[in-house]
Amino acid sequence: MIESQKAVLILFCILLFSSCVENETLNTINLDRDWLFHPDEKNIGITEKWFASDFDDSNWDTLKAGNRWENQGYPNLDGFAWYRKKVKIPIEWNGKKVWIKFSGVNDSYNLFVNGKKVASVGEANISYASKSSFSEISKFLNADEFNLIVVQVNDWGNSGGLWQEPNILTIDENQTKNLFRPISKVLFNPINEGYKLYWEDDFNGTTLDSTKWEVRGVGPRATGFVSAKAVKVKEGNLELYAIEKDDSILVGAVGTQKHFMTTYGYFECRAQLQKSKGNWAAFWIQSPGIAKGEDPGKFGTEIDIFEYFKKNGDNVISHNLHWAYGPNQQTIGGLQSMVDGVNEGFHTFALEWTPEKYAFFIDGLKYYEVTKAISHTDEYIIFSMELPHKIEDLAESVFPDVFKIDYVRVYKKENY
Repeated sequence: MIESQKAVLILFCILLFSSCVENETLNTINLDRDWLFHPDEKNIGITEKWFASDFDDSNWDTLKAGNRWENQGYPNLDGFAWYRKKVKIPIEWNGKKVWIKFSGVNDSYNLFVNGKKVASVGEANISYASKSSFSEISKFLNADEFNLIVVQVNDWGNSGGLWQEPNILTIDENQTKNLFRPISKVLFNPINEGYKLYWEDDFNGTTLDSTKWEVRGVGPRATGFVSAKAVKVKEGNLELYAIEKDDSILVGAVGTQKHFMTTYGYFECRAQLQKSKGNWAAFWIQSPGIAKGEDPGKFGTEIDIFEYFKKNGDNVISHNLHWAYGPNQQTIGGLQSMVDGVNEGFHTFALEWTPEKYAFFIDGLKYYEVTKAISHTDEYIIFSMELPHKIEDLAESVFPDVFKIDYVRVYKKENY
């Protein structure tokens, strides 16, 4: 009788352990193994719909994610290649948010789910080789069925593919938290890197220094108006407001176009961001000739050192590049940095612009390097409080709101 009771107890423990393991793993599905793979040297995959559910992939190779494709039989492959994988989605995931996360894709990728394009991550020489990335794909999935995941990877040299582990599907939002973090843990000091202070404003007066700045673009802008009434200098800060006046919204913007322009350097400000979700703070530089042609080297690039779209999250900072203003405008957008506590107090935001690259910094840490659309012409500094184009996007804004800048500094090297 005692032996029988022990056997029942052991069986119960085994079942309980199995249930716990199942419940633990039910939140996450590992995608590291058994991807169908095929090179696309001629870049015909989009045209031939290699992402489609009915595409015949029976002659494709099988590779493991988490290891570069050079180590798995493709040592000389650069350019495009495709991964395809079918995954059974648990019925318990029905109605829940589902994310797909790649720990590192060398270098950029397009994601398709069940034949539909879901996301593009990295572009124009912005590599996600050392960065995690994720996309919410809930609305593209069918629970309790096999779903097709397809990844078109673009590698522009050296290692390629889904080369970092782990790669997962998950309903655990915590799995997506540690993204968009710095690519360097070393604080950047421009003086230590050979830069010297070249130009600055500490905003120590009581009015805007007219030898350095002008209120920029007075008049209609998006859902409001740029006005000098929304620009103040006090207590050592430049203050750019979003304020309601009568039936209008006034915002502040200043620029150095008529007073200071330069090519290359390290541009830094210390600032406190706005509180609302609809309007947003921006620190950017721009060429006065950006609309005159499409060559960014000659006509310039709008470099958004930072924009703070609080609707993206309290701790998310965005960086963007735009050039060739007009019908053929080009953009590298949505570069996002996650900075804990950036919504409170003052923080530094900076750009290192060299003949070879743009590097974006927050609180001295580097978050991105971009080697595309390098401007080789003089550009000027802009601070602005921006408004959306639709009045309904201001529903959660609270006025007055303010963007405060403690200082702005430009450092230069002697050789450029």
